[in-house]
Amino acid sequence: MKIIHVRFYSLLTLLAGSRERQEKFRRLLTDRQTGVRIRARIRNPEMDLKRSYGRRMVQSAASTLGLSIAFFLVFPEHHPSVVMGSPPTPVIHVSHIPETTQTQRPPPPPRPSVPLAVEGEDVPEDVTIETTELDLDSIPLDLRIRGPVAMGPPSDDPLDISEIEYKPHPIRIVAPEYPKSAHKSKQEGEVRVRVLVDKKGNVEKVEVMSGPKIFRDAALEAASQFRFRPGRHEGERRKVWMIMPINFSLK
Repeated sequence: MKIIHVRFYSLLTLLAGSRERQEKFRRLLTDRQTGVRIRARIRNPEMDLKRSYGRRMVQSAASTLGLSIAFFLVFPEHHPSVVMGSPPTPVIHVSHIPETTQTQRPPPPPRPSVPLAVEGEDVPEDVTIETTELDLDSIPLDLRIRGPVAMGPPSDDPLDISEIEYKPHPIRIVAPEYPKSAHKSKQEGEVRVRVLVDKKGNVEKVEVMSGPKIFRDAALEAASQFRFRPGRHEGERRKVWMIMPINFSLK
């Protein structure tokens, strides 16, 4: 208890001494001038950042809202579109007709000589003709240059594919449009068409030879758009009839 009492007494003595010194210093300041100016610190309103927090928050929120509205106006909502897949493309099979080669026939054998009947029974004796020399200088020669022999225009009649030397070669084959009714019923078939290729390689005429009726119109329309390399015969372009199969398949 004695130790606690001493420590408490010394603490009270220190506080009282501190108070007494502060009081003396105050009295000195009020009694005489010391040359020391004491000024309280006052906050500058312009430099107070906390005063503008609310205004800046309102400005930031208004700017964000304006940018969001502008973004939605410039870039409207995108509605995705669904594209339905088209039916499988029909396959057209064009069969290649092998080129036919014409073989030359051997010349016919010479006919046997038949002796002719002569009036009378006397048969003249064989006469031997002596060899003679031919004088080429005495034979008149016509060395004048003549113009070419005029030939008539080539025939415009179409030839069959087996009669022409150079057959037309397809350079564009258009796939026919598959009929909707046949596609719905999953019907397949083949149409054979007869095509007349003109001298320019275009299709001049198309005829249906055989095939299901449901595919004939589509085959005619597609075959009329075919293009060929023109056929040639004896150095001239000729019209040619060709037979082409068009297959309608869903595979």
